[in-house]
Amino acid sequence: MQVQRDEAYFQWLIRTYFSDPKRWIQLKKGDILLEQGHYNNRLYYIRQGKMIGYMFTPEGQVEILQAGPGAFVGIYSFFSKNFTSVATVEAIEDCELAYINSNQQVISTRGECSLEQQFMPMVMSDLLRRQQELQRLNQERAQTLKKLLDQQRLASLGQMAAGIAHELNNAVAVLSRNTSWLVEQLQLLCGDPTFLPFFELGLNKGRIYSSREVRARKKQLLEHFQLTDKEADLLAQTGLSDDVLFDNGKLKFPAENVYRYWELGATFYDMLVAADQTSHVVHSIRTLGIQHSQRQPGVNLNETIKETITLLRHRLRDIQVDLNLHSLPPVEANKGELIQLWMNLLQNAIEAIKQVPDKKGQIKITSKLSKDLIKVEIRDNGPGIPDEIKNKIFQPNVTTKVSGLSFGLGLGLTIVQRIVTNYNGTIDVTSSKKGTYFTIKIPIGG
Repeated sequence: MQVQRDEAYFQWLIRTYFSDPKRWIQLKKGDILLEQGHYNNRLYYIRQGKMIGYMFTPEGQVEILQAGPGAFVGIYSFFSKNFTSVATVEAIEDCELAYINSNQQVISTRGECSLEQQFMPMVMSDLLRRQQELQRLNQERAQTLKKLLDQQRLASLGQMAAGIAHELNNAVAVLSRNTSWLVEQLQLLCGDPTFLPFFELGLNKGRIYSSREVRARKKQLLEHFQLTDKEADLLAQTGLSDDVLFDNGKLKFPAENVYRYWELGATFYDMLVAADQTSHVVHSIRTLGIQHSQRQPGVNLNETIKETITLLRHRLRDIQVDLNLHSLPPVEANKGELIQLWMNLLQNAIEAIKQVPDKKGQIKITSKLSKDLIKVEIRDNGPGIPDEIKNKIFQPNVTTKVSGLSFGLGLGLTIVQRIVTNYNGTIDVTSSKKGTYFTIKIPIGG
């Protein structure tokens, strides 16, 4: 039940009992007014400043109240007549207080015969305010504890990952070094120098077309040149221009040979990019609790999305990927972090889609500029996130998989949230039985 305070009556009480300057006291910040378990026969009224009350328990010091101008202090010890303070009360600002003693005479206007009768409405109102303040403090305490636990958990995960990361780094270094060596040897051993440029184009640029762009390029080749369906399909995947492939409308070289050399180079490109990105991912997991990263200006966010798709190409073979990437300003960012961000989100989408094997998988990725924010949307047509874990997906050890083999730490979305937060961005998720929709917003300034 909410107690309403009669303001006119309250002001009368203050004028009647707390207006004598002889019973006003001044406290400096840090001064103690009452001590837990000590004698107190006064009721204090706070005229100015702010005070805090706390109790000492076996678990430690517990804050129980904060009081400012217009509040009473010493209510329990004064009206219970045991005159023993239940808490320590300290000034957290310079304060001015007025007081009355337990021998205060009653000045009655309504026929009251005791101070208890006169002050009861005010005391009940003040106790209600304290209860509400205590609830607020408990909520703040719970939020602070949650943040502390999150920080401790991430720090522990970072320490645990350090040993694993060391071993993985050694393996990745071997793969990267040997891949580079193989590239050099193939360039030297290539039997036909005519096709060496196609190998090098694949090696330097990789697969630059999305599945939608490949389909469009194939259609264009079939319309303008006399090609078989297979020839158009192979050449469309290379991304090579007409002037490189044709002379007076005729193919300069057999399509299968062009594709074979280009595919060999593009495969090595993927391996080198994957090795580099794996090194970054391992490093990021190892430093999960560290809040800084090396960033470079001029990063093309759309290119990081395309590189991520390249890394996941083998897992996206049976999934239609629709890209709608609008022109974006360059940003100051860590390219590897952004690739890691998109990779985790896309791998979640792939896993979700696999849970519905009879359905044609589809992932839509959109990027655009909205005022001073870069907005990236990733949508899949999987079965959605189960209701029971929707509010937990960004916590460590939580996986959205509901079938099949699942193991590991479940750090994907935890890392996603950390990266987005480090760029002063936000991430929102909407999920239903029709699919899941992640929206990432990052300020241009990062």
